[in-house]
Formats: sequence, C-alpha cells, structure tokens
Amino acid sequence: MKVFDFKPLESSYLKISRISFAIAAILITIPFTIGSSVFWDLSWVWRIPVFFVIWFFIYALYHWYSIHWFKGYKYKLTEAGLKIHKGVFWQQQNMVPRNRVQHIDITTGPLERRYELSKLVVHTAGTRNATVTLPGLLHQDAADLRQELINSNQAEDTV
Repeated sequence: MKVFDFKPLESSYLKISRISFAIAAILITIPFTIGSSVFWDLSWVWRIPVFFVIWFFIYALYHWYSIHWFKGYKYKLTEAGLKIHKGVFWQQQNMVPRNRVQHIDITTGPLERRYELSKLVVHTAGTRNATVTLPGLLHQDAADLRQELINSNQAEDTV
C-alpha cells in the first residue's frame, strides 16, 4: 500500500482558476458598472473605464485570495484514508476513511483537459460530507489515487 506525503495541487490549476474567475468577474462587473452609471449619472464615455476599474478591483482581490487558497490546499493518502487540508481564513481538515469509500469518479472540464488536470470525486457512506472533491490533480495522479483507494477497499472486502 502506497502512502504519499502531503502534496499541493498542480500549479496549472491556479492558472485555470484565474482564467475562470476572470470570465466570471466580467459577469459580476456588469451590474456594478450599470449601477454606478445610473447612481452617478455617467455618460457612455465613462462607463468603459468604470467597468475596467471595477473589474480590476474584483480580480485583484481574487488574485490575492487564490494564492493563499492554493498554498493552503494539500492532500495526503495514508493507511487510514485520504486527508485533505484546505482553507484561507477558516482552515478545514477532511479525512475520508478508506472503509467508507463507496465509489470514486474522475471528472475533467474543458480547461482542465487542456492542462491534463482532473478532479477526484470520492463518494462515501454517510450523510455529512458524503461527497469529497479534490481538484487540481494531474490526470495520472487522480487515476493512481483512485486505484489505490479502490485496491485498499477490495483488500478489506476479501479479508
């Protein structure tokens, strides 16, 4: 049975996160731009700079947060199960016991496929935290983790 040390997420996951948020920030910025234009009665000439200032402010906050979020997210496979540490302001530690694992999915989105990344989705028995997602893994690492968790469960079932 393999036991890994704590590993961080892949650095390319931070790029994907920032690209996704840059797009989402545009959608967030539009209502703020319209609201500020109406509140201050701005002409159309000023709405474009206001849009970019608001977008930049929102994105800069996310940029700062994403660095700390990324540094704080790590995982480790132990003999007991999968440990996940995450959080910026409120730290959270999840432990997924091997004997509670029901099934494991590996999912990828279009940007993740571009960077050969995947999310490991572990479904466990129980109601609280019954689904645990571990994003930002290389596809091969996700497959290895999945196989390791499945193999340990099959070994327990045969004993």
